[in-house]
Amino acid sequence: MKKEKVKCWEVFACKDKECPAYKSKNLRCWLFSGTHCRNEIQGKFIEKAELCLSCEVFNENMDVAALKETIKTIDTQFKEFRGIVDDKDREMENMSLELALGLSEAFEGLKKISSGDPEVKIPETSEVELIAKLKHMVNMTAENIGEIVDQSHEFAMGLAEHFDVLHRVSTGDLNAKVTGGSQIELMESLKNVTNEMIESISREITERRKAEASLHQSEEKYLDLYQNAPDGYHSIGPDGTFIEVNNTWLRMFDYERDEVIGKKKLTDLLTDDGMKIFQETFTQLKSKGSVENIEYEIKRKDGTFLPVVLNATAIYDKDGNFLRTRSILRDNSERKSYENMLLHSAQEWRSTFDSMPYGVMLLDNEFNIIRANIYISKLMGIPIEDMLKKKCYELIHDRDKPLDNCLLMKSGKLSNPLPFEFYEPRLDKYFMAYSTPIYTDGGPVKSYVHALVDITEIKNKEKELIISRNAFFNMLKDVDFSYAELKGLYDGLIHAFANAIDAKSKWTKGHSERVTHYAVAIAKEMGLSEKDIETLRIAALLHDVGKIGTYDVILDKPGRLNDEELELIKMHPVKGEEILRPIKQLQDILPIIRHHHERIDGKGYPDGLKGEKIPLLPRVIAVADSFDSMTSDRPYRPAPSREYAISELKKYSGIQFDPQAVEAFLRIL
Repeated sequence: MKKEKVKCWEVFACKDKECPAYKSKNLRCWLFSGTHCRNEIQGKFIEKAELCLSCEVFNENMDVAALKETIKTIDTQFKEFRGIVDDKDREMENMSLELALGLSEAFEGLKKISSGDPEVKIPETSEVELIAKLKHMVNMTAENIGEIVDQSHEFAMGLAEHFDVLHRVSTGDLNAKVTGGSQIELMESLKNVTNEMIESISREITERRKAEASLHQSEEKYLDLYQNAPDGYHSIGPDGTFIEVNNTWLRMFDYERDEVIGKKKLTDLLTDDGMKIFQETFTQLKSKGSVENIEYEIKRKDGTFLPVVLNATAIYDKDGNFLRTRSILRDNSERKSYENMLLHSAQEWRSTFDSMPYGVMLLDNEFNIIRANIYISKLMGIPIEDMLKKKCYELIHDRDKPLDNCLLMKSGKLSNPLPFEFYEPRLDKYFMAYSTPIYTDGGPVKSYVHALVDITEIKNKEKELIISRNAFFNMLKDVDFSYAELKGLYDGLIHAFANAIDAKSKWTKGHSERVTHYAVAIAKEMGLSEKDIETLRIAALLHDVGKIGTYDVILDKPGRLNDEELELIKMHPVKGEEILRPIKQLQDILPIIRHHHERIDGKGYPDGLKGEKIPLLPRVIAVADSFDSMTSDRPYRPAPSREYAISELKKYSGIQFDPQAVEAFLRIL
C-alpha cells in the first residue's frame, strides 16, 4: 500500500509564508534552497544535509522517486561546489603568478633605483591591488629619489619584512602578519594592505576548506545512506553481470562483494521462471528506460531463495547506448507469507462454507447470486457455476420477482432483522431464512448474506404434536373418567410431554423434572399457596415446550450461538405460549411460560419486563432454570461446579434474579 506523504508546514506547525517550501505541491522540502526551517534560512541541500537526514518529513516522504531526485540534486550541487572550488584555485594560481611577476618588476625597479638610475619607470597596472600600489610606490620613489635615499634603509627593511611575510603566506602560513611600525606613511599603508590581503586569502582558504569538509561529510553520509539503505541496490551491465551492489544487498543474499562484482550475472541467481521474467523485462528496461514491481526469487549463497520486488531504471551514454541499470530490490518474503496465509485462510473458509449443514448465498444489492455453497447446489440440483448471476427468487421460488413478505426486502431497513419462515411447494420443504445486510462505509446496502435452514422435520414434528394434542382432548371428551383417573392421566401426559421436550437433545435430558423439583422447593420455602405451587409445578414441567420448534442442530451446537441462532432460541417462550394457548386447562400457566426468561433489570426477553411487573411464579422458575443450566453439561462446555452456580445466583440477585427467590433457594440447598 502506497505510503501517504506528510507536509512539512503541518508537521512543524509552520506559518512562514516566505519559505519556498510553504504549501508547495512538491513535498520534498529538503530539495529547496533557502528554506526557513527552525527560524533559520538554510542554503542548498548539501549545506543542510545533516539537518534534513534526521528530519521526520525527510524520512516519511523518502521513496524511490524521491531518492532518485535527491541523488540528482546532490550530484548537481556537488558539481557546483566543485566548480566554485576550481574557480578559486585558478584565481589563487593567477594571483600568485601576478604577485611573483609584480614583485619581480618592483625589485628590478628598486635595484635600478639603488644603483642611482632616476629614470626608472615600471608599469603600474596589476590585478593585485598590493602590486599596483607597490609599483606606484616604486615609480614615486624614482621620482623622489632624494627623499627615497634618505629613507631607503627603513624602506628596504620594511619591504624585506613584507617580502618575508608574503613568502610565508605563499607557503601556507596564513597566520603571518606584517607587524613592524614605520614613520613612512606609505609603508604603514602598504602594511595595512598586505595584512588585509592576507586576511582575505585566509578567509577564502578557510571557506574552501570548510566547503571541502562539508562536501566530504556529505559524500560520506550519502555513501552511508546508499550502502545501508532499507532496500538492496545493484547495477548490472548489458550482459547481466553485476557491476555494483550495496551492503544491504550483500546482507540480503549473504555474499561477499568480491564474490559478486564482475563474477556473477543476475541470471545465475534466478529460478527458471525468474529467467523467463528477466528475458522479457530486461529487454523492456533497455528500450523503455524503466521497469517497476518485477517479482523474482533470488538465490542466496546457502541455496535458499528470497522473494523480492525489483524496480529499475536504465543509464545510457551520450549516444543513447545502454550502459547499466540502477536497480532497487525490496525483501518481499513477508508479503508473500501474508499472501500464502490469505490463500490458506480462503481455502479453509471455502471448505467451511461448503461443509455448512445449511444453505448460504452471497447476493448483491439487486439479489443476484454472487456465491453459493454446495448445500444450495445439492438442494436445487444445479451446479454452483450455473447459479451465479441468477436472482435468488428465480432459483429458490421459480418467480420473476421477490415474495411479497420477502425477508431481503426488509433486512436492509432493520438493524437486527428476525428470521423468516416459509414453505416452498416446489421443493415440498419448510425453511427458516436469515438475511444479514452488508453496508458500504456510511452508505447503502452493497450485498446480503442469505442463509436457508431446512426445518421440514421440525415442522412435521409440530404437526404431529398438534395432532396428538387434539387427539388427547378428543379422547377426554369421549371418555368419562373419574376425577382421580383423569388427574392421573393429566399428570402422566404432562410428564410425558416434558420428557418429549427434554428428549430433543441429550444435553437437556431430565432438565424439566429437575427445574420442577427446584421450583416447587423454592415456592414451599417462600410459603406460597398450594394452588400456586400446583400451577408452578405444571408450568415448570412445560416451561421449555417452545423448544419443540427449535431445530436440533442449534440445541446440539458445540460452539457459542451466533446472533441469528440466539434470536431463534429467544423465540421459544413465545412459541411455547402459542402451543399451549388452545388448551383451556392450561391458561393459568401461559404467563409463566412466556415470562420465565425476563430479568429483574428489564434486560430479559421476550417483553423486557422489569422488577415487580414480572409475575412471581416465572421469577421462581428463572432461578431454578438458571441453576440447573449452570450445573449441567452443555455441548459447548462442561458443567461448572455447584459453588460457581451459587456464587452466580448471589452475584446477580436483584439484577437478573428475584432476591426473595434466591434467598429461599439458598436456604434449602
